[in-house]
Order: sequence, then C-alpha cells, then structure tokens
Amino acid sequence: MSATDALDHVAARIVQRYSNPSRKAYTYLFRLRTESPLTALVPSVEDVLTAWVDEGQGLLPTEPLEAVARCQQAAQIKPHTGTPRVLTPHQRKQMMARAIQFNLHHVSEDEISLHLVNRALGFAPKGDYEVVETWRRTAEGFWYSAYRKRDE
Repeated sequence: MSATDALDHVAARIVQRYSNPSRKAYTYLFRLRTESPLTALVPSVEDVLTAWVDEGQGLLPTEPLEAVARCQQAAQIKPHTGTPRVLTPHQRKQMMARAIQFNLHHVSEDEISLHLVNRALGFAPKGDYEVVETWRRTAEGFWYSAYRKRDE
C-alpha cells in the first residue's frame, strides 16, 4: 500500500467513525491538507482536501466549497440563544451541530499521525475537544488506532 493509499484508508476509517446513523447533531467533516492549521471554527476552502456533510441524510461526500458554505451558514444559526421555547427536532440538530476537522501525517511506512479537532458550532470553544492519534500497521497490513489522547 502506497503512502497516499494508507492516508486515504485512515481518512476513510475516520469518516466511518463519524458516520454513525444514531448521531443526532448535524455534522460537517473536513479532511484538511497536512500543513493546514486546525484553529478556525470553519476551515478555509483552500485548506480542504475532502468534505462530508450530514444534515439529516447521513454523512455524504460534498464538494469543499459547498461544505464550507453550509458549515458557515450553520455556524450563524443559534436557536438556543433566544427566549426559552420548545425547539423543533431540526432546531435541536442545528443547535448541536459539529464542525470536525482533521489532517493526517505519514510518520513512517507503518505509522500515521492523526490530528483532529471537533467543535460545537453553537458552543465553541466550550464544546470543543482535540484528539491526537497514532495509527499503526500490523504485519498483515491492517491499520489500527494505537492510542488516543484527548484534550478538553
């Protein structure tokens, strides 16, 4: 497996991780270029390699320009900041919307480093967390997450 194939394989595993159909919040998932910072609430289009959006239909591949625009729009919606009222299911999903950005670094033939930041669009930075994972390859060629460090 080439270095690019290995990175794509790990990226697909991350997408699978966030594709859980029981997720309630809207999700905007971005794979960024290796050198891109993970500091913005919504990444710039130039930094996005691939993107996926889930606004109630499951996590679907989306063109980066459209995904960034939809995430920016979702970041402006804050149904929970007004006077107390009963929120619709759609408003609850908007309120809990997450922007997830990650990039991958090929450390060696058998190791990939993942850096991921998961942000709550309506509650950032309070609802944010960061993950650094090391992915390793077994002798049989299977990639697995060796450990995870979570900063809150």
